[in-house]
Amino acid sequence: MESPTLDFVSAHAPGMAGIGYAGRTDSLKVISCGQDGQLCTQNPDDLSDKITKSMQAEAVACHCLAVSPMQDNFAVGDQAHFVKIYRLPDGAFNSVATRFSLPVRALAYSPSGTNLAAAGDDEGIKLISAAESKVFRTLRAGAYTRSLAFDPESEFLASVSAEGTLQIWDMADGKVKYAQKRVAPKVDVTSARRSGTAWHPDGGSLLAVPGTDNDVSMFERLSWSVAFSLKGPHSAPINLVSFSPNGLYLVSAGTDSLLVLWDVSQRRALNRRSTPATISAVSWHPDHNSLACVSEEGSVAVWSDIVPGDHPGPHVSPDSLPAHGVASHQEGAGERAGSVEPLEEEGMDSFIDRDMEDDMAGNETAPGSAIKRRKGPQGRAVHGMPRGASPQAAIQPGATPSGDSSQKRFMAYNAMGCIICKEEEDFNVMEVAMHDTRAQRRRMPHLNDLYRFSMAALGDRGVIYGSKSSKDAPSTIMYRPFDSWAANSDWQVSLPPGEEATAVTAGHSFSAVATSQHMLRIFSPAGLQSFVMTLHGPAVALAAQGHLLAAVWHGSLPASADDQSLQYAVYDISQQQQVHCGSLPISPGATLAWLGFAEETLLASYDSEGVLRLRTQEYGGCWVPVFVSAQRRKNSEVYWPVSLTMSQLTCIVCTATQPVPQVAPRPVLTNMALQVPVLAADASLAQLEADLLKCNLQLNHCRLHLAELTEAGESISDTEQSVAASEVALDRCLLKLFNAAVRGDRLQQALEAACQLSQARSLEGAIKLANHNRQTALAERIALFLQTRLELEAAEADQVMSPEPALLEHPEVQDDPSSSSPSQPQENASQSPAAVQAGTSTATGHAARKPLLSSANTLSQTNASRDLSSKNPGKRKAPQAQSGNPFARAKVSKS
Repeated sequence: MESPTLDFVSAHAPGMAGIGYAGRTDSLKVISCGQDGQLCTQNPDDLSDKITKSMQAEAVACHCLAVSPMQDNFAVGDQAHFVKIYRLPDGAFNSVATRFSLPVRALAYSPSGTNLAAAGDDEGIKLISAAESKVFRTLRAGAYTRSLAFDPESEFLASVSAEGTLQIWDMADGKVKYAQKRVAPKVDVTSARRSGTAWHPDGGSLLAVPGTDNDVSMFERLSWSVAFSLKGPHSAPINLVSFSPNGLYLVSAGTDSLLVLWDVSQRRALNRRSTPATISAVSWHPDHNSLACVSEEGSVAVWSDIVPGDHPGPHVSPDSLPAHGVASHQEGAGERAGSVEPLEEEGMDSFIDRDMEDDMAGNETAPGSAIKRRKGPQGRAVHGMPRGASPQAAIQPGATPSGDSSQKRFMAYNAMGCIICKEEEDFNVMEVAMHDTRAQRRRMPHLNDLYRFSMAALGDRGVIYGSKSSKDAPSTIMYRPFDSWAANSDWQVSLPPGEEATAVTAGHSFSAVATSQHMLRIFSPAGLQSFVMTLHGPAVALAAQGHLLAAVWHGSLPASADDQSLQYAVYDISQQQQVHCGSLPISPGATLAWLGFAEETLLASYDSEGVLRLRTQEYGGCWVPVFVSAQRRKNSEVYWPVSLTMSQLTCIVCTATQPVPQVAPRPVLTNMALQVPVLAADASLAQLEADLLKCNLQLNHCRLHLAELTEAGESISDTEQSVAASEVALDRCLLKLFNAAVRGDRLQQALEAACQLSQARSLEGAIKLANHNRQTALAERIALFLQTRLELEAAEADQVMSPEPALLEHPEVQDDPSSSSPSQPQENASQSPAAVQAGTSTATGHAARKPLLSSANTLSQTNASRDLSSKNPGKRKAPQAQSGNPFARAKVSKS
């Protein structure tokens, strides 16, 4: 269908140009600048009524123009590398804001008008104080920035380069919040193209960016995932986009010389106009239903009645629209509210299912619109965002974001090695590098990636890659094994239309991919699909180790502005069993940043607040914080996890200005000791208490593993040695804590620490330390505890060694609970030394740990009347710990 043509009036020479509305309502003018270096002021009702004047002595081409929201000045960027400020309404020169070394191509005022962002062919984006005309910060952006846009809350700044790279900058610290290459069309740096982007005026819930498929991509705030796209009339790449003041509509200007008006909620084109050339800039009228535009030929036009009369105007408040799409008509074309057709939900590719959104209380969703409403900071309606925080996008553990100027990034980085992606003009090059080349002698050939893989995982037997779909190819999965006896061992599969890969991982006997259809597809090393299951929400991350697979997904929409609602599950692929599942906790306001397994097969998570947690078996299964970076960092250090054990985290130490590692030079690995964040009554004991908790976790895990191996009938010799070593390490921590408590005159804590010692020799060491510090009363209690413990162990050993016929002859012994009561150790005092020695076996030693704490509590209660800090300790004979076999002392004490 042929579109009507707008009437343009010549104003400037051909090339990049800028335009805007300036002045008060009664004297509003259209101002524009272009390649002739002239400032043209025109009457919006009659463009032929114009005044043109030179902006400087010598004619210098002007590329961009931005009018301050305060309507007191406007800024111009020119070919001479200057950013200049001019006063309104007379257009007189005010000051030079800054100067670059190359031409300026993009300008943007903050919503308050206090700051101005400027960029161009030079590297860096300069943030300028408008009042002082002084640069207060320079963002480390690459060269050839073509467009800039502040979000309505002044929290983020969006920039698009000539290469099509989108970057979101956090204005609080100047860091890159999100970066993605090839989001927008690539443009010639010598051309007049812009790749103009725009934020939704409701608070920046959506960011509109020209897409690579002649469409407009709508990015969701915070998650930075593409919520939906607008596609239809354009037959060539889009040059710029702009939202209407109320956010109901969006204008797109294409290189096909077509201006299109979109209904954002309906996601369809409402109106269109042909233009004699590509539009270089547009500006909405602050009060009327019209749009001013300037073309690359230097001509200016005003599109009057841009919004059809049967639709709400571009300035109508969304809160005033009827809830059911029916309203009374008001006078004035384009300014009255009409019926709004319901949006068809088929084909929606939202990040969270609509049925999940509808189940969440508090979301006000009008039946006639797919955009939800919330109240913004200024009390206006905000569309496009659910209440609370946005669900985070899927992550790939060990990957660094794309979009920096180095053209290289890590697709995966773990304890085995890394996958490096080098971006070329028409394809990517994938390189697999191992940390230990002796363990993996065969070098995997480089992969020329024609699919533009966006995710990868490094397993112990191969590498898996995943790509998003494009207009030329569907979402694709590829697996490359390290070694194979057969040719053509590499395999790849294409996902069905409408299904996108969101996360991948590789283990010893499997590889897995999570998709946008909430599916978890599991493949064998040879490429056979061994299983398919459905996750309960959109996948967030996958991790694998050996035969274990961990999956994390969104359980529901975030319950509040501070919390993500994440669920997890761990599967044993070799047994086709679910090991455990539940909620995955992260810090308030944080997102999941890393997921993996400790060397001891415990699941671990690391969030954006720098808290590392381990999922342990204590208390029926819980997440224990074992590392808090805020308590460990120096200056502005950022820790980037690589791998971990139950004793230390292996990470790459980065800086706040560069929070992710760079490919070159190769990063250095640093080991950080794990430390549970304890709250100690005595600050001097905090480190010792943290070490004690960590040793307890290690010992409990070893004992659980020993029990599992024993039940399975497998060899336990190595695990027994690990248990013994963990017990020695725990006793060492307890003795340090005991000694510090004694020196600090905390005798009750010292007694508790002594009663947790697992070895008799360690208890004798505690007695020596108590005597050395002249704490005789404490030494007596520990000696009594040691004697009681040895008698209990001997009784248990005698019960195990007793012949079964004797028990059959005296069945009443089994029925009498008092016969084995620990409160009557005298009945078992006649045990032989052999029986006592049998009580020191490994199995009995592991089982004898539980009654110790209860015996310690009983001992503490029964002796509560004694004074631990006796005034005359010298009158009491100190108990002496004997060297050699600790059980020899038990015989002496019994005699």
